Amino acid sequence: MKAGVQRERIEGYLKFIEFTGEHPRLSRTVLRLAYRVPPLKRALPVSTRIYMGGRILESYRLDRERGEISFAGVDRQIVGAEFPEVVFRNLAQFLGKERAQRIMYEMHFRIMEEQMKKLHYEEIFPRHLAPLFREPVDQGLLESDPSLSRLYGEMERMLLRLLFSESGWGRPEFDSTPVPGKVTVYKSVESVWIRPSAEPVCYAMAGSLAAFVSHIAGKRYTARETRCAAAGAPRCEFAVESET
Repeated sequence: MKAGVQRERIEGYLKFIEFTGEHPRLSRTVLRLAYRVPPLKRALPVSTRIYMGGRILESYRLDRERGEISFAGVDRQIVGAEFPEVVFRNLAQFLGKERAQRIMYEMHFRIMEEQMKKLHYEEIFPRHLAPLFREPVDQGLLESDPSLSRLYGEMERMLLRLLFSESGWGRPEFDSTPVPGKVTVYKSVESVWIRPSAEPVCYAMAGSLAAFVSHIAGKRYTARETRCAAAGAPRCEFAVESET
């Protein structure tokens, strides 16, 4: 993370985010008008469209001839919400529950790790802000610059929204930014499908969260589910810790 974003651009984007939150109807109207002009639509970063009331599916690129879809440079697949449950139960049947849990964690850690590396951040955020996520966060820099810290938090929440909430995995909330100690997840897809259970079941979510935080921090983090909706908790909670 490099210090190079001009002060007026930081303040300008924060004001834009505030405006869209205060005037959602007007923002959606402007977005619909922008969509009628293809060059303008393509020029709008994904986060800008989302703040203005758009949806992530509107930003997917579809190659009908090759049967491929992608988002910000990363190939995607659309599968049923029961997919994690089917994979877990089959792994548990053939390999045992403990090995299945570990595989789900590591598999989704690696998937999210690759996504975070390959994402074209300049398609998600304005070009002058995209470099903030290409490199590990400089927490000292954020602590010394309240406006930049606030903007980074907004952008991090947007990235979580795009990769988790609007991709059907559940809605995660960090207790602090940029690196959380606890993550609360509402409607984790695993807790919905792999229930009831006497113990936590969200190993894919844990692996994905750990990889996300590891990318942000620039070193390996782990995530461990401490409360799970599948086991009767009102929501899922994860403890996030550095491995070193």
